[in-house]
This record gives sequence, structure tokens and C-alpha cells, in this order.
Amino acid sequence: MKKITYFSVSLLAVIGLLLSSCQPQVVVEEKVVIQEKEVIKEVEVEVEKEVVKEVEKPVTEYVEVEVEKAGAVQTGNEGPYPVQYVNAEAAGVTIDSYSGNPLFSDLPPVADRLPTEPAVVWNLDTIGSYGGELAGPTTNPSCCGWDVLEMRLQRLLMIDTDLSTPIPNIAKGWEVSDDNTTFTFHLREGHKFSDGQPFTCRDFEFYHNDVLANTELTAAPAGTWTAGGELVDFKCVDETTVQYTFAEAKPTFLLALAAEVGNRGFRPAHYFEQMHIDYNADANKKAEDAGYENWVQMFNAHMSPYNFTWNLGSEIDPGAPTLNTHVFDSEDDFGNKLYTANPYFFKVDTAGNQLPYTDSLRRILVEDLEVQDLKAIAGEYTHFGWGKLTSYPTYRANEEAGGYRTALATYNRGNEYSFIFNLTHPDPYLKELFNDIRWRQAMSMAINRDEINELVYFGLATASQAAPTPDSMFFEDWMADYYANYDVDAANALLDELGLDQRDADGYRLRSTGEPLFINYQASVPEEAWLKIAELVTSYWQAVGVNVQFKLIEIGLYSELRNQGEHDVASWGLDIVDIGEYSNGATNLRPNWGARAGAVQWQKWFNTDGAEGEEPPEDVKKMNEAFDNWGKSAFGSDDYKKYGKEAYDLSFKGLYQIGTIQLPPQPLLFASDLMNTPPNNTTGKWSWSYRQWQMFMPETWYFATE
Repeated sequence: MKKITYFSVSLLAVIGLLLSSCQPQVVVEEKVVIQEKEVIKEVEVEVEKEVVKEVEKPVTEYVEVEVEKAGAVQTGNEGPYPVQYVNAEAAGVTIDSYSGNPLFSDLPPVADRLPTEPAVVWNLDTIGSYGGELAGPTTNPSCCGWDVLEMRLQRLLMIDTDLSTPIPNIAKGWEVSDDNTTFTFHLREGHKFSDGQPFTCRDFEFYHNDVLANTELTAAPAGTWTAGGELVDFKCVDETTVQYTFAEAKPTFLLALAAEVGNRGFRPAHYFEQMHIDYNADANKKAEDAGYENWVQMFNAHMSPYNFTWNLGSEIDPGAPTLNTHVFDSEDDFGNKLYTANPYFFKVDTAGNQLPYTDSLRRILVEDLEVQDLKAIAGEYTHFGWGKLTSYPTYRANEEAGGYRTALATYNRGNEYSFIFNLTHPDPYLKELFNDIRWRQAMSMAINRDEINELVYFGLATASQAAPTPDSMFFEDWMADYYANYDVDAANALLDELGLDQRDADGYRLRSTGEPLFINYQASVPEEAWLKIAELVTSYWQAVGVNVQFKLIEIGLYSELRNQGEHDVASWGLDIVDIGEYSNGATNLRPNWGARAGAVQWQKWFNTDGAEGEEPPEDVKKMNEAFDNWGKSAFGSDDYKKYGKEAYDLSFKGLYQIGTIQLPPQPLLFASDLMNTPPNNTTGKWSWSYRQWQMFMPETWYFATE
């Protein structure tokens, strides 16, 4: 008996079709709902198209199409994500023996390569089989190739399927003192790096003592590792027990470890000691021989891929030890990288098969976003998470030729693209103007969010101010609508009220001093939708007489201008969910507002207790204090709720960020034979805060066999 999958397909409105003025046409959109049904044989299905003569609204039609799915042992998981357990007992399964990839038949038996108690994963759909190569794109040779980076990374802890609870991953367990100052983590006995060397407390000790506490390598440790202005104390209790003690309560620590791979707290000591001057007296000579200025430069170059998520593509040393799913193997002359499966990876499925199933992972370096999309349509990737909604009809039309299918997942972040004016601008006039909330109110009401939704997102997203996602504990209805109504008259009236009532010959407003008012808007956009929003918002602002000129620039220059506070206005996606902001010091909701970088000098003032930078206004100080108090409160406690509400209210009522669109569908493309991937009607969330692909656990993906 074969398993046939039925797709419920609705043909729905595609904005971009030219509508004839004399003959109404059906506007269509495609949705896919997967249902499974046992059948004895395959049945050919004819799809009948309904002819509609007149329509005023999009017409939805449903048809059923059969798609054969390779038979395999079903797991019975009915949730949107795979589920991970600390060990077999917790998973409720008995594993008498382990199986591994035949690729590693020349290595020790798989039972000797696994920890004594490997993590056990309940796959999304079926038990997999070994073989094949995953392939995904990137447009940057050293950063941000999420379709490759997120396939591999493993954090110390991970987020459970409820999207809020930390659970074991690399660490198998932990205890926290009642006062939230001491955190004790337990490692898996027998856990090994990809080169077969033991993974122990020593690797944490090395990172703490020889990297974080070494001022040549770390000028100032990140906030994850400090409290009360002091670096956390560290202790190796034994080989598999790690202990941190902070100077004051650090309730955000667990979630910080679960949220970001760069917070794992360890580096492979046996690998990095050879490059460290305290362990190798010839480290400087080694560095010079390799073309570096000194040991510090060499050390940092090799440590880059061990840092944060966006750095994982910067590997330079094939075979460098890792705990991730795949190991860097090689790079060709075109910048394409090959990663091979980690033979010592610490997870198995519920049948005892070591993960990952795939033999390898390939990074395909492409010239730009357009080429990246064309290659996806041609079927050159096994998975693609950075498709654009405007290409959705094209994706669907080319599925059979490209050998892939297209799913849609809700992109769960605070805003697709938000703007923030430089509130500590070096030009005194612009600084005063940008700090007047009437300016921000006017520029917000000048934006036609509904039009953006229609033109860029087919009307499938939600017009919204920069706001928390609706599932946030701190979301209130007013936040999404706050000065988000499109009202050109009100915007013009506010701008006139600000003394900008005089215009030049081209209709652009003059400063109250009589000089031209000019806004130099420079941005870098990794997503085509962002570019379209930037162009539209520029036109809306010009329509109310503000001379805004938009220029697309390279990401490095954008970051430099933004970080030095030399820009007029910055823009980026607003990736906020509660646990992400709580664990990351509310970086996106207060100075310097993360990637939008709206107040460099205020941030300096806060970071140096007033010794540097510019003193912020009282309402910003109050907001900052509320976020500090929130971060000191135990997760989910009464104080957490109290201070979180206060901080969120102050942040969004200040209208420091101006948003556009929220919760659009995100196209996800999968090779037709790639299994355990999200179904076309997935309810799983797509979110940077959860590192996108990570919740879907790519280590469980496999290729169906005939």
C-alpha cells in the first residue's frame, strides 16, 4: 500500500497580473494544505478551472492534487516541529543498539563515537536514511548565509517547541541557585569533538580564562558574561560539570545560552592552544609564517567561525573541530564551501540512528539576490528559506521543472522593515528635529502601509507600526495602530507646525532657518522586499515635501555609518520576540536600537555611566531603567511582567522606531525528495529570534529513496 499525499490547492490573488479594464479577471493566490490518505493505487487527478466573469474581491478555488510520498516508518509526531529529548528514557524509547552513516565505516563503531547518553530526536515525520548532499545559497562569502549556517549550528541549550522554554542540547542539564547567581551545567559523558577529541569542562575553562579574561583578545567581555560590572567567576567542578557564579543575579543567562550559538561558553582548547601565546611560545612566529601580524590576529581569524551565528561562514581551516552537525571540509575557487557530516555528532533518532542523515552540505556563493532567486527557481538548492513573496507565483509555476515544492510560513518578527532617525545626529538642527515626537508622528502617518502590503506582500501581511508580535505577553492593540494610519493631511499639518512650512521651487520643505532640509537615506538590504519598502517610503516622505534621497550601499559602509552615528536615518527588520529581547538586554527596543542604530551617543552615555556620549532625555532614561529592571527579574515572574509592560509601553509610545508591515508569509522551498521538512501548510514559525531553520532541526532531513 502506497502513501499518497493530497494537496488542497487554492488559487488566490497574484498582484502583478495585469487586469484588463474591459474584461475582469480572477486574481489568484496559491495556498497548500497537506492531508494524508492511504490508497491502494495511484489515481490521476484532473484539475478543473472555474471561469468567473466578474469579481470584486479575490476568488479562492480549491482543488485536490495527488503527490506521491516515499514510504518510511512514521514517527507519529503531529506537531509543527521535531521534538528533542535529553536521552532515550526521557523520549520514552528503548534503544538497544546504534546505527551510523556507512560513510564512516573506517572509524570506531558509532556507539563509541556517541556520548554515553546521546540526545534523542522525535522526527517531524519519518525515520530517515543516510546519504545525499544538502545545498543552500549565500550572497556573502563570510557572513549571513542562513541557508547554510543554520543547517549546522548547535547551542549549549535550545528552545523547546513552545518557543519559550530552554531545554538540554549540548549540555544535558543544569541547576540554578535560588538567587540566580550560580549556574551549574552538566555535560554528556563521552561527548567528543568532530576530530574525536574529548569535549570537557576544560574547553569552557580555556574560553573563560584565556579568551574572555585575556585583554589582548577581549577588550570588554559581552554582557552575557558580566554582571555588576564584573566578569563571571568560573569553576570546573569536574570533567563534565561547569559552574558560573555572577556578582549579582543574572536571570537572563539561561535564555542567552539557548538563543545564540556565540554564547556557548567554550572553544576547543586542544585546537586553540597551539595559537595562543600562553601555551605556545612560538605563536607569533607561527602567525607570521601564516601571513598574520601577530598571534592575536591569527587567533581571532581562526576563532571567527566559533563566534556568533552570522560568523559561521568564515571558516578558513578545513577539519577545525566542532560540535555542529557538519564540519568544514574545503572551499573551491568560486567561493563555494563543502561541509561533511560530523561523525561524532551527539544526537540520534528514536530508532538509534546517528544524526545527521545527510553526508554533506554545500554552500553555493551567488552574485546577488536576483541570481540567488533564479537559481532557486532552477532547482539548484535542496532548500531555500530566503525566497521572496513577489516570486511566489513563479516558484509555484516552476515546481515540477525545478524539482521542488513551496511552503509558506509566517515570518514572526516585530516588523518587516522599520526606520529610525538618528536621535543623536551631529547636526544640531537635525538632532532637535528628529527628537521632536511630532516629526516622527508626521513621518509615520505619511506612510501608506496598506499600499506597501498590497504591492510587496500581495495583501497577505499586516499593516503595522513597529510593535511586538501579537503573541507577545506585552502586546496591546494600540501598539500596532499607533500613528500608523495613513493621513497625509495630518502629516503635513504637523510638519508645518514644526516650522517647516516654507518650500523651495521644487516643492521641498526648507528648514525653519530657510536652508534646504535634506535627508540622506542610505541603506543595505539583504532582502528584495526591504528594497521595495525603502523605495516606497522614500516616495511617501517626498510626497509630504521632505527631500529624502535613497541610496543603496554596501553592508560594510552601512554598518560603519550607523555605528559611528553619521547617518540621517537607518532601517532594518525588527526581529523581536519576548525571550529574544529579554535574553539579549532588549537590544532592539532601547538605545542603540540594534541594527537600526538610532542613538549612538545615548548608548555611550549609558555604557559609561555618563563619562562619554550625550545625556539622554528623562523619558529615555526611564525606559532604559525599566528594561534594566526587566532583565533583573526572574523569567515569568510578577516583576518580569510588571517591568516588561512598563518598558515596552515606554519604548513604543516614544515612537522611536517607525514600522511598516508585520507577519508576512515567507516562502520556503524544498527539493521534492527532501523529507522531514515542514509541510506546505506548516504552523511552525519562521523567525530570526529562533534562528529560522533551527526549530525544524535540519539534522533530521533526509532524501527519499526509490
